Amino acid sequence: MKPVKVVILAALVFVLVFAVASASADPVQRFKPGDQTIAEIAVGSEDFETLVAALSCTGLVGAVANPDAELTVFAPTDAAFAGLDLDAENICEAFDTDTLTTILLYHVVGERRPSPSVINGKNKSIWMLDGGAIYPQGKGSLALFDNLDRQTNIAVADVMASNGIIHVVDNVLLPVAP
Repeated sequence: MKPVKVVILAALVFVLVFAVASASADPVQRFKPGDQTIAEIAVGSEDFETLVAALSCTGLVGAVANPDAELTVFAPTDAAFAGLDLDAENICEAFDTDTLTTILLYHVVGERRPSPSVINGKNKSIWMLDGGAIYPQGKGSLALFDNLDRQTNIAVADVMASNGIIHVVDNVLLPVAP
């Protein structure tokens, strides 16, 4: 075999071995718990001011701050709440506490659900802490559907917290019509 072919063959083998090793290590690193709780991430972001206000007025901040919790939160951004004419100033007055608590718990799963376990589950319900379910479109799509058959998309998946996972969503999931 000519020296050039040997070098090219060796380089290809090296690249393949490196690619396989990287691919097998990636899921472990990708889903490693973060250093901050879900509450700390939400409070530290300018995109979740309405969500933080809603958690505060319902008394649910402690639940997402609990370091021993294992949660997945489908976190609507301020822009998602604005689509319902809600913001940090009016969210607590827009609903009674029980209704707002139900809406918020409809965004939380009582276990860690990394994106592959969410987006690959066509026709498989994901049960939320309020007792309702959301429905992934499946086949790797980032689309979810709520009880009103409204589409919500995961805008940012797998924000790793020490006590769970945040999937940032572009719409407020609704268990019932407001």
